[in-house]
Amino acid sequence: MKIILVILAYFVGGIVDAVCGGGGLITLPVLFAIGVPAHIAVGTNQTSVFPGIITSVVKFHRSGKIDVRNALYAVPFGLVGGFAGARLNMLIPESYLQILLLVLIPLLTVFSILKPDVGAENKSGEVSRRRMFVLSAVIGFVVGTYHAFYGPASGTFYMLAFAAFLKYDLVTANGNTRFVTMFVSFVSSITYAFSKCVNWLYVLVAVPSYVIGNYVGASLAITKGARFVRPMYYCILTLLFIKLVKDFFF
Repeated sequence: MKIILVILAYFVGGIVDAVCGGGGLITLPVLFAIGVPAHIAVGTNQTSVFPGIITSVVKFHRSGKIDVRNALYAVPFGLVGGFAGARLNMLIPESYLQILLLVLIPLLTVFSILKPDVGAENKSGEVSRRRMFVLSAVIGFVVGTYHAFYGPASGTFYMLAFAAFLKYDLVTANGNTRFVTMFVSFVSSITYAFSKCVNWLYVLVAVPSYVIGNYVGASLAITKGARFVRPMYYCILTLLFIKLVKDFFF
């Protein structure tokens, strides 16, 4: 039964993650529920998702939905942000960030509703090269820091930032997100593997499901476009808000 739950969770999580990020909000709770200790659950999850992320990156790239040159700007700053977030996690309580997110998520939702044109079309060509580099670096660092400090739905935040600040359509913004998180996921996977914080049995059953889920999710995002992606990220923001309320108040 545990194996079946992992297979189903990673298939659904792979679809969601490839569409708009946030698949960890589905996969991690299942690992916790079947009794995997927290630090091993996180390591197992990070190691399991890496091959799936590569699958979706290839799919997005073949469809012309990744701006590799501009996405590359965010990669090194995302890795630096990951180090900074890990250090911050050791210095200050998570509750501070949870309070900030409890305010930020409703604001993001309202902004997305009032600005339905954000992410509807790819207008990244209007952004100057210098502005593109600076904003990509800031997005990489800020979201990378969040990813290491707290984590859930970091891919969703990458996607929203690429769409809102760099004027990408939601599908290309998500393709860029998958490209950036591929590098972060690789570093995380290696780190957890060498730290022996991985349940390899669950990885072996999760990887094929997550790969298939990512392929299906990327295909859906590419063919159906922003009208399909937008409702999905509303769902992810809602799930994250519920998780924050649960973690902070209960």
